[in-house]
Amino acid sequence: MQIAREVATACRLGVEVAIVVGGRNFFCGDAWVSATGLDRPTAYQIGMMATVMNSILLQSALEKLGVEARVQSVFSIPEAAEPYSRQRAIRHLEKGRVVIFGGVGAGAGNPLFTTDTAAALRASELNADAVLKGTNVNGIFDSNPRNDGVTLDHISFREVVSRGLTSISMDMMALAYCEENGIPVVIFNMLEPGNVSRALCGDQVGTLIDQTGRVEHRLPSSSCI
Repeated sequence: MQIAREVATACRLGVEVAIVVGGRNFFCGDAWVSATGLDRPTAYQIGMMATVMNSILLQSALEKLGVEARVQSVFSIPEAAEPYSRQRAIRHLEKGRVVIFGGVGAGAGNPLFTTDTAAALRASELNADAVLKGTNVNGIFDSNPRNDGVTLDHISFREVVSRGLTSISMDMMALAYCEENGIPVVIFNMLEPGNVSRALCGDQVGTLIDQTGRVEHRLPSSSCI
């Protein structure tokens, strides 16, 4: 698994890594609500369990690469995951283990919170240096729709809102929480080989969102000079 290999690379360089995973590859709550009329809390609870399955898969992939990992969840499944404990999670990180939280429910304990919000909450609790949002786009674009824009290297939280860049690939509640707690956010394309390890090691990748926000433009990949 590419993601596990890149996380392992960063861990071997001394980076402490905690991961919140989603579960849409198994179950998409919104799709089921729209298609079947299933009530939203029930659909999201099922999605929460899907995130735990992904957490266990990622743990197995990391351990096959020689990296110790622990899954923590608010669900009571002691055979598969530890109960969430901030102190225990911090100890795992200090010992070089990757800590994996199962996304929305396993991350925040509330089925109506997004995975992004769960990640922001856990980042604050663990005193993380940054939240890295891996997605399928290269970062934040300077206009909406994003297909007509260029990627920004650096922007402030306030500029994201004031410039109307609300179609970014991150929940706005999570972004506001990170701003309030002074946690920088990096939005990057996790499908590009090498990007996960580069982001974890602090290299320039995707778009950095923080309090200062100097707006810079990166040329689109289709441009020629």
